[in-house]
Amino acid sequence: MTQRTVLVTILASLVLALPAIIQAAEPNQASGQPASCASTYKKKSVPPKQLQAIVESHEQWLEHREKQEYRRANLCQADLRRATLAGANLERANLEGTVLQEANLHQSTLTQAQLAGADLTKARLEDSNLSGTDLRRARLSHASLLRVIGDEAVLYNAVLIGTQLKESAFERAHFEGSDLTSANLTNANLADSYFYGADLRGAILSGADFLQADLRRTNLTKANLEQANLQGALLDGAQLNGARLVEADLEGAYFDEADLTEANLRDALLRGADLRFTNLQSAGFRQADLEGVNFEGARLVKTNLQYANLRMAILYHSILDGTDFRGAKLPHAVLIGAMGKGTIFIDADLSQIYAPNVSLQRAQFNRANLESANLVAADLRRATFSHATIEQANLQEANLQETSFSGANFTGVRLDAANLRQADLRGANLAGALGLTQAQIDSACLDEQTKLPPDLSRPEPCGEKKTKKNSGR
Repeated sequence: MTQRTVLVTILASLVLALPAIIQAAEPNQASGQPASCASTYKKKSVPPKQLQAIVESHEQWLEHREKQEYRRANLCQADLRRATLAGANLERANLEGTVLQEANLHQSTLTQAQLAGADLTKARLEDSNLSGTDLRRARLSHASLLRVIGDEAVLYNAVLIGTQLKESAFERAHFEGSDLTSANLTNANLADSYFYGADLRGAILSGADFLQADLRRTNLTKANLEQANLQGALLDGAQLNGARLVEADLEGAYFDEADLTEANLRDALLRGADLRFTNLQSAGFRQADLEGVNFEGARLVKTNLQYANLRMAILYHSILDGTDFRGAKLPHAVLIGAMGKGTIFIDADLSQIYAPNVSLQRAQFNRANLESANLVAADLRRATFSHATIEQANLQEANLQETSFSGANFTGVRLDAANLRQADLRGANLAGALGLTQAQIDSACLDEQTKLPPDLSRPEPCGEKKTKKNSGR
């Protein structure tokens, strides 16, 4: 190959690669990095009169873009701390990286302005318009954004620690990755907004509207969401430890794998919500409406569900150690494979529950209504059913060892192959029980008040059995 041929080949390669080289040299707007600042005031303070002239020219530019004498405001990276810009119209202005600490922007218009990376710490923006504004990575800690309109604003990774956002409106806004620790968003409108991965620890969100908002993977530890609207909101994987959700509307919300340890949801509305595989240890749901909620695989250890509505709730394979269902309503609930020890169902309505293979050792069912309940193959050892309503219940193959049914009525109850060894049936009415055998009766503990089916004979009283057993040793 000649030297000329080699040179031609090299030149051809360079020509083909030229577009890629040019593209690499140009600023990458798609990467989210701010374009280079070409402002005359870069890293400089702007005198008040000059700043006023720039704002006036910008306002004229908005009205008459065809005229060359007016210019769009370019104040990127300028030092405007404590500047007075109240009522200014800075729509579409370039304020990227601008220092606006403690600036007065009260009632200003900043729609679609470029404020990426700007420092608005302690700035005043009450009643301003931030619709569509680019505030990526902006610092707004302890700023006042009371009653601000910021629909569709972009605040990716912004810092809003302790920021006042009461009664503001940020519909469809983007707060992904932002820091809103201790921010105040009382009565704010945040419908359809995006908070994925945001930090909202200790934030005040009472009365806020999060309708169908994306709050996945957010940190809401000890946040106050009292009376907030979270209908259809996405809270999968969110941290809500110690959060206050009293009287909150969470109908149809999604909490898959969320952590609500010690959260307070008293009187909250969660109809049809998805709480699969959530951690609800020591959470409070007293008097909450949980109709149709899916608790599959949820950890409900020591959870307070007193007087809650759990009609048709799904508790498939949930953990119920020490869970308090006192006075709760669970008709038609599904508890297949649920496990718990010392669970409290005193005075609860468990009529027609579907709970085959459930394991509820030492559970308390005193005065509970279990009419027509399906407890086939359930492990109910040492549970107490004192004066419970169990008519028509299905206890086939259930393990009822040392279980107390004192004063219970077994009319229509199926006991086929149930283990009644040392079960306390004193004062119980077994006359209408189905599938009951003499062997089962002989292994149980009865007294003279126990009523038996006509085809079965009364065994020795429980006390005499124990006396003979002890004397034979």
